[in-house]
Amino acid sequence: MRVIRPLFSVALVVLLSVGLTAGPQSGPPVPTDPRDPLINQGAKKEAIGGQVMVSTQLPIVTDAALKVLRDGGNAVDAMITAVFLQHVNDFHQVSHFGAMSAIYYEAKTGTYHVLSAVSERPRADRGEQGDPNKVAIGGVVRGLEALAKKFGTRPWNSYLDPAIKSADEGVLVTSFMYGINYSSWQGDLIKTNKEAREFYMPDGHLVPVGQRWKMPALANTMRRVAAEGADYLYKGGWAEKFVRESNKKGGRVTMQDMAEYQVKWQQPTRFTYRGHEIIGSPEPDTGGPIVGYNLNILENFDLKALGPYWESPAALEILARTFGRVHDETRFTIQDPLSFKVPTAMWLSKDYGRLGAQFVRETMPTVNLSRAVETDVAALAPVTPTGFGNGDSGDLGSNHNVIADAQGNWLSMLHTGHGGTPGVFIDGVKATGSTARALTSGPGRRLVLPITAIMIAKNGKPWLAMGTPGSPPQPVTEVLVSILDYGLHPNAAADAPRFWAFRNNDRLVEIESRISPKVREGMAAQGIRIKDLGPYDWNTGSMQIVWRDATTGKLHGVTDPRRLGHVAGF
Repeated sequence: MRVIRPLFSVALVVLLSVGLTAGPQSGPPVPTDPRDPLINQGAKKEAIGGQVMVSTQLPIVTDAALKVLRDGGNAVDAMITAVFLQHVNDFHQVSHFGAMSAIYYEAKTGTYHVLSAVSERPRADRGEQGDPNKVAIGGVVRGLEALAKKFGTRPWNSYLDPAIKSADEGVLVTSFMYGINYSSWQGDLIKTNKEAREFYMPDGHLVPVGQRWKMPALANTMRRVAAEGADYLYKGGWAEKFVRESNKKGGRVTMQDMAEYQVKWQQPTRFTYRGHEIIGSPEPDTGGPIVGYNLNILENFDLKALGPYWESPAALEILARTFGRVHDETRFTIQDPLSFKVPTAMWLSKDYGRLGAQFVRETMPTVNLSRAVETDVAALAPVTPTGFGNGDSGDLGSNHNVIADAQGNWLSMLHTGHGGTPGVFIDGVKATGSTARALTSGPGRRLVLPITAIMIAKNGKPWLAMGTPGSPPQPVTEVLVSILDYGLHPNAAADAPRFWAFRNNDRLVEIESRISPKVREGMAAQGIRIKDLGPYDWNTGSMQIVWRDATTGKLHGVTDPRRLGHVAGF
């Protein structure tokens, strides 16, 4: 594992501490001072708007989306603009050759649409040598183009203008970005790929915090995309370079594979929880089925009576054992439905939820296991620290945005990396591949990713929309439980301690340390070890939440304190 050097660790802590202690949000909509709380981790203000609301990962992105809406654009126009700008300003998290999935509520027809622009493997029966499993054909730009053609109202090139300008002028390097770039610098890409090294280290060093990181190669690529559309990445000059470099590095992909990539329009996963209608991402995204199955089991427990899981060992145990069962059952059974049967309807049936709850109840210990847990913990090897950008819990990369417009349209979207081939970096685009599972034959060759766009409906219309980057199903379930069971305000729900349960076949709950001694003792008695993640761990997700107040009709929004998100409306 990569380890941050001690001197850098101290510098990063100091920089982040400035942001955490600088007081309430203030200053211009797009801050330029690296100490500004808006571009550091820490508490974020709730926003209220009469007509529109935007929640994204960065102030500059939220501001650009709001400008599109003020100029008469709709939620789709604002989202496409936001995503292209994030490809520049959140370069360390996302990619032009990555994956994307979205839920769009079209107010005019009252219809929920799902766009799957998830990356897919090339066909194994093409090409002469190399491994198609090393290649993932990214879908995000093709997906943005499909959204624009179906629901957009603005010229295609206008969506890229803010991103091109930002790449030319240079991105303000935050302490958060520098921390992740430093971890990347210790990795293989920058060391072994000359083009990547020159991009990240234009004068031989990483661009320091507070300075502008100019990206001329990426700006030129975006100019070609603005002029030629997504075809430039799938049929044009960039595609030709990618095929050549990918095959040179042991992959197997052809220009025919690139040209044939198409996005899919799908129906969402739908389920209910305590009377609430919930709309989620369908397969091959794991989010909708897993969150639905989690909640279908949890509905059979009185979580409100037990109290919040960060204060109640009984509640935390129920959630942890539920997550463990769902994880084990769905881990290899959620596949691309174009090639596999996926038993989502079974997982979401109320009878099956009751069976799952019975399983959770009947697999609990009947004796106090505290001493056994103490022995288990004593035998553990010390935990090796990881780089800032390489957290234990796997939330490395991606952005989630939520936008609601004045016409009543809502859009919840995650876009990420997971495209390319290991070691590939072309014309400013990081295309370094994906280890996610997928077939290389048949029609269903999309990657299986934990994308988790969620909307809650009242009378058929969106009431709340949310999502998070990283590995969302467990964190999203926790926040939904905090809102729907414990009655927390969404801001408090996003702030509450989060955890990972029973991953890697381990009797372990990894949880942020803001829990009581009672919870630690109670979990030990049940034979479950606790691993502290610190007070806040960005690898547990960073929520973007928008909702409409049923009484006032106004839109509200919040963003997570664990990353640099910003929410605003009017």
